[in-house]
This record gives sequence, C-alpha cells and structure tokens, in this order.
Amino acid sequence: MDDGIRRTMAPKGMTTTLFVALLLRANQAVDSASLVTLLWPGTRPPSADANLRQYASRLRTYLQESASQDASRLRSARGGGYLLELDRDELDLTVFDDLTTLGREALESGDVHTAQSHLQAAVDLWKGPMCQGTVLAPELEVDVLYWDELRLSAQLMLLQTRLRLGEYHLAIAEIRPILAGNPLCEELWGMLMLAFYRSHRRGEALEVFRTAHRRFVRDLGIEPTPDLKRLHQAILAGDCPLDGFAWLTPPMRENQCAKASHGLGSRF
Repeated sequence: MDDGIRRTMAPKGMTTTLFVALLLRANQAVDSASLVTLLWPGTRPPSADANLRQYASRLRTYLQESASQDASRLRSARGGGYLLELDRDELDLTVFDDLTTLGREALESGDVHTAQSHLQAAVDLWKGPMCQGTVLAPELEVDVLYWDELRLSAQLMLLQTRLRLGEYHLAIAEIRPILAGNPLCEELWGMLMLAFYRSHRRGEALEVFRTAHRRFVRDLGIEPTPDLKRLHQAILAGDCPLDGFAWLTPPMRENQCAKASHGLGSRF
C-alpha cells in the first residue's frame, strides 16, 4: 500500500496470505467460504473458520497500529467474510493501473514526453516480483500473473517512448534484463534490434535477429513472425524507419477488456 502509515512489523504466515487476498480484492466483500478456499486450497482443516477469524483479528490489529489515524480498514462483511477498504491512491496496483492508462492515452495521442513520464512512474512502483515469498492459492497466482502481464505491457510502452525520443542506449540497457525474463517476447527482440541499429551498431542488431531466430526455432519449432523478418531485411538494406512495425504501435485498450473479464473493474 502507498501508505501515510507508520512503519510496523508486517504480518507473517497465513495472516500475510489473507492480507494479499484482500488487497487483490480491495473494496470487495469476500465471503468466508472463498477466503477459506484461498487460504487452504487443498484440504480444509476442521478449525478453518476459527483460524480465519484469528488471522483477520491479527490483520485488523496490524492495520490499526500502522494507520496514522485510529481507523480500521478491515470490515466484517454482511453474511460473513471481510472487506478491505482502500482509497484508489492508497494501493500501488491501482496507482500503477491509473498511471499506465494515462501513459497509454498520451502515447495514442502522440504526446510521447507525457507518456514517458506516466509510464516511468508506473514502472518505478515495482520493486521486485509481486507477492514474493508468499504462498498463494492457484486463484491468487492467476491474479499475480494478470498484474505481471500488465507490468510487461507498461514496460513495452515505456520502451516505445525511449525509441521514439531517440534514447537508444537507455532502451538497450532496459530491454536486456526484461528480455532475460521474457525470452519469447518478440516485441522485445524487435525493439532491441531497432535500438542497436539506430545506435549505429548494425552488426549487433543483426546478431540479435540470429539469436532470436535460433531461440524460436529451437524452443517453439517456428520461424519468427513476418514483422521481425521484415525488420531484419530493413536492417540489411540499411533503411530501417521507426514506423511500420507492430511493436511500435501503442496497444489498443485490450487491457481494459481483460480487466473487465478479470473482475478488477468491480474491485477497484
């Protein structure tokens, strides 16, 4: 959470798992049965309901102790269960979502500098893997994967602004670690080729294509897409514009559709 809270020892164990589950469903009442399933995705222990109440009590105490005002964010929901109340600017996920939306809209309108400012702020919110060290039920792991995809989307848009503003060396430095974690993301290979080429490092751009080609053939048994091959030919010909390639086109609002189908629209 983006706080306004005092620093206190964070909850541990199952209390943390409960906290994560409610954060990912902020401002949404989650019934006790659903929370029990999220906390114990295998076999439900006989004391599950009592344990859930105990973890909720610990979480409520933590939130009260860490708040700058004497107000608990954790509410008991009607009919059982709990609801974690948060303003939109208090949760990094929603702040990230808003900044990414602003960046996408600016990129679509051609305001690259504004887009970069919003997208840089969004990407900077991530300090490492989401929910690192927390044991999550499969449903929560799906939520984490969803946000990981949105993080990658924001990184790709930020890299678009780097290329559009001629920040090729910075783009190269940023692409490499992202590519290491997403080796089958063709957009990253294309951006890296283009960044090398525009940095007058044509040989390295061509080597990137050869590496990508080997990777796709070896791991997937397929050739790179026509877009990547066309970029390769353009670099060989020494005539490679920024425009005309899919990975430099601002993404459509498909993420908004994904958000609606994922249920996040109602959560936040």
